[in-house]
Amino acid sequence: MLSQLNAAARGVVLLSALLWLMLLTVVVLGVGRLLRNEQRIGSNLDDAQLAFRLAETALQEGEAALPSLPQLAGLGAMPAVELRGPTSPFTLTCRQPRNPPPWQQGLCLSAALAGQAYPVPWQQRDASGLALLHPCGAARRVPLQPVSSGNYCPGVAPGPWYWADPHYLIELLDPRYPTPDGSGLLFRVSARGWGRQAGSVATLQSHVLLRPEGSQGRQWQRLSWRLLP
Repeated sequence: MLSQLNAAARGVVLLSALLWLMLLTVVVLGVGRLLRNEQRIGSNLDDAQLAFRLAETALQEGEAALPSLPQLAGLGAMPAVELRGPTSPFTLTCRQPRNPPPWQQGLCLSAALAGQAYPVPWQQRDASGLALLHPCGAARRVPLQPVSSGNYCPGVAPGPWYWADPHYLIELLDPRYPTPDGSGLLFRVSARGWGRQAGSVATLQSHVLLRPEGSQGRQWQRLSWRLLP
């Protein structure tokens, strides 16, 4: 009788130990999954921040490039017909082979100036369906990595540090924008950066006024900026 009780007690202890072991296993697996999820979330956040910083770099690069645009001196006096014509440095497709290098792409004419219903450049796609603000589109590249993604278009070969170098578009909004010291040039700069993954994207945009030429040349002023959804 005593041996039967001892055997039953050992069975209960063994069953309890197995239950505790199963419970501990479930807890360990749950904690491991939680840690992996937190690590993934942290990695995605880091990637999004990287994309934002690269887009910011491209935005500043585009703004700083404004004083060196082609035909800048004559833009304010250029007739509307000529501004919309085939020799204009700014086009609806953001490509102009007549421009001197490296300005043969990335310079866009606003649909309002062109008098046409046209998508805004940062949402526009070319005839092949590729976005203009893309490493293989019409945007200007800010070379930060040793390998250009554009060399592999229409595909994109990810770079060693992030998916692709940031790119930007410069859009002419108003060639005769009124300022206290005369007519300035109003531009919209749209910049996009990518993180380590193609899905990590940040798009920034600014409105920039290029003031009339003075003793220090043309000075630019950022009027506003925003993060596009």
